[in-house]
Amino acid sequence: MQAHTAPEPAVCLTVSPAAAPKPVLKHQLLPEVRELNPGNPVQWYVRCFAEQQNFFFSKEANADRARYLATPLAKLPVDQLRRYGGSALTQADWAARLDTPDWEVLRQIQTEGTGLVLPELGAFRVLATGLRVRFRGEVARGDFEAAVRTAKTMFAFARHLGEHPTLAANLLGLAVADMALDTLEEMVQQPGCPNLYWALTDLPCLVVELRKGAQGARALVDAELRPLRDDVCLTDAQVEEVVGRLSGRLGFAREQAGRPPRSFRDALNARVEDRTRLGAARARLLDAVAAGGLVQRVLALRVMEFTPRQVILLDEKREFEIRRDEEMKLLALPPWQIETLTPEGRPAGGDGLFADFLPAVREARRVQGRVEQRVAILRHVEALRLYAAGHGGKLPGSLSDVPVPLPADPFTGKPFTYEVAAGTAHIRGSLPRGEEKSPVDNRRYEVTVRK
Repeated sequence: MQAHTAPEPAVCLTVSPAAAPKPVLKHQLLPEVRELNPGNPVQWYVRCFAEQQNFFFSKEANADRARYLATPLAKLPVDQLRRYGGSALTQADWAARLDTPDWEVLRQIQTEGTGLVLPELGAFRVLATGLRVRFRGEVARGDFEAAVRTAKTMFAFARHLGEHPTLAANLLGLAVADMALDTLEEMVQQPGCPNLYWALTDLPCLVVELRKGAQGARALVDAELRPLRDDVCLTDAQVEEVVGRLSGRLGFAREQAGRPPRSFRDALNARVEDRTRLGAARARLLDAVAAGGLVQRVLALRVMEFTPRQVILLDEKREFEIRRDEEMKLLALPPWQIETLTPEGRPAGGDGLFADFLPAVREARRVQGRVEQRVAILRHVEALRLYAAGHGGKLPGSLSDVPVPLPADPFTGKPFTYEVAAGTAHIRGSLPRGEEKSPVDNRRYEVTVRK
C-alpha cells in the first residue's frame, strides 16, 4: 500500500460557501468557439515580445516579477498591477483566442535530429510568469471576471504548447497550467469568488497533451538513425561518420538528462569484439529478411557482407525501436495503470546503445498526472463549497454526501482519501511510486469553511 506520509505541511485553504452560478457555465477556463477568431496563435505569442524587451527581460522587470509572485495577495500593490503588462500581455489574450496553432517546425523535426534548438521556449516561460502576475493582481483586487479571462489565456497557452511536436514544449505547457492552478488555489479562497466546480469539470481531462511531443521525439531520433541503412553495405568511412555524429548526440542527451557520461564508441567496440554477441546480431538481421522472395534473399546476401560495426548498429537500432514502442504505448494509459505495467526499479532502456534516445514517456506522463490530480483536488474543494452553501456552512461527512460527481485519483484509480476532523476537511492524493516522500509534490489539502 502506498504511504501517505509527506515531510511538508498540507496545503491549507480557507474558503467560503458558494453555490453554482446560474447558468452553471457562466465561468469557463478555456475560450470557447464563440470567443475564437481565425488565425495562428503562435505568431501572436511571438509578437508579445516585439518592442517589449525591457518588460520581459530587463533585470528590474525580472526582480519585480519575482517580488510580485512571492508577495501574499493581501499585500500586493493592486493599483500598480491594474494595467500590468499592457499591450505585451493583451497580445497573449488575443493569441489564446485564435483557432489554428501551427508551430511551423515539422520539417525541422523530421530532418534536423535531436540537436534541434528551440530558444523561444525560454521566452514563453517568461510570458507565462507575466500572465500569472497579472492574474494574481486581478484576484487580489477581487476582479474575478478579469481573473477568469486571464485563466482562460493561460490554459489556452498551455494547450497550444501541447500541440508543439516536442516533449520540451509539452512539458512547458504543463508548467504553464501549473502556474494557473497555483493562482486558482488562491482565487477560490477569496470572499466572493464564484464557484468553479463546473468550470474545472469542463476542462479537458488532459489539460495539456503529450502525444505530438512524443511523436516528435520519435521523428527526431528517426532523423538521427536514418543513415543506418539495412539495404546497402556501408563503407568504413560512412559508418565512422554515423558513429561520430551519434557519439556527440547521445553524449549531449545524457548530459541533459543528468546521467553520468558514457562513451558510445567504447560501448560499440565492446559489442563488436564480443564474437558471440556479433553472431547473434547478424542472425537476427538475417531472420528479419529471410522470410521468402527474391528481394529478401538478395538482402540476406548483403547482410552477410555487412561489417561488424554495421551489424551491431543495425541490431541495436532494431532493439531500440522495440523498446521505444514499449514506452510509447504507455502514453494512452492513466498513471495508475502505467505503474502496474512497469516493474519497480527496472530501467526503461536497459544498456542499449541508443537507450538515451528513448522518449521520456513515463516521466512526462507523471508530470501530466500531477496536473490532472491538482485539477481533481480543486474540483473536490469546489464541491465542498457547493455542499456548504446548501447546508449552513457545514462540510460533508463523506464524499458520498456531495451532490456532484467527483474524479478519482489518477495515481490510484480510486477515490481520494477524505475525512473531517475538528471542522476541517482533509483530502489526500497519492504520489507516483518512489515519490511518496517528495516535499515538492505534496498532495495533502486541509480545507476549512469560513464562518
